[in-house]
Amino acid sequence: MKKQFVSFGVALLTLVLFQSCMETTYLNVRHAAQISLPADLDSVLVINKTKVLKGKGNQVLNALEGLVTGEPILGDKYGSKSAVKNMRKLVIESDRMDLIHNDIINLGLKDISGETPIKSEIIDSICQEYGADGLIALELFDSDSYYSSNSAEVRTQWRVYYPNERKIIDEFIVYSGANDHSFSSLAPAAYSSISKAGAYGAQLYFNRIVPSFTREVRYYYTKGSYEMKAAKKSAKKGDWDQAIYYWEIEIESQTNEKTRGKAAYNLALAYEIKDDFDKALEWIDASEAAGNKNAVSYKSILKSRKSEMVLIEEQLKRE
Repeated sequence: MKKQFVSFGVALLTLVLFQSCMETTYLNVRHAAQISLPADLDSVLVINKTKVLKGKGNQVLNALEGLVTGEPILGDKYGSKSAVKNMRKLVIESDRMDLIHNDIINLGLKDISGETPIKSEIIDSICQEYGADGLIALELFDSDSYYSSNSAEVRTQWRVYYPNERKIIDEFIVYSGANDHSFSSLAPAAYSSISKAGAYGAQLYFNRIVPSFTREVRYYYTKGSYEMKAAKKSAKKGDWDQAIYYWEIEIESQTNEKTRGKAAYNLALAYEIKDDFDKALEWIDASEAAGNKNAVSYKSILKSRKSEMVLIEEQLKRE
């Protein structure tokens, strides 16, 4: 156990020393979706198929359950609206698809359970009426909220309907959670937490069907010559072309292999930011050849991103 503790301490110290010699920058990195939608499915309707059952004593049962569990009455109804609203917002902001209609659409369904998909004839009729290529439906919304922590856990089920082939392209259950400690919302904390968790669930599902961005950290070397320091200033301003200019000078003027390896590593980062993965890999190879051990792990990131770009471009195609 003592050896493990020492090893962990050494690893942590190495990480601290590694990062202390380098500057941090952040990238918005786009990753492929888990599902590839057909290229001609690029105009959609987003609907809320969930509904709180009325009559037959359900209102009383829901109220009693809320008193026992701490769940707000009609909290699921409130949260499902938030989930659908955010899904519509995500579609509107997307470069992959268009939202055809932003109002509530009444399906006139008798069976509204999440287990039962919408019949193909109804999907055909709706899509023809509104001129949509497909439909994204929230089919189930179930929440648990906790007064003690002002938090909520939500389970949502989504389906993507594709009338061109009369099939369901995807059906998936998403689990999401949120809490509200701000006390700034007009809605009570329990409702606000369910609403946030529902909206987050929509985001998670959207990321499943459309390539999405994540914020990732990268590091680059800054210590040393005038060129390295000048490049740092340029990079911090977002002028990566100017930073490339200084790092190339550093490589041409330096005879020290270790220093050249650092500049080459930085150039790989600059070309990743410019989405030129061939150039980025050339420079990370040069950095690795110069003996830079940090180049090995970064090289695997670049290779993964280059291969993923092919899939992302395919998934973003529209007809």
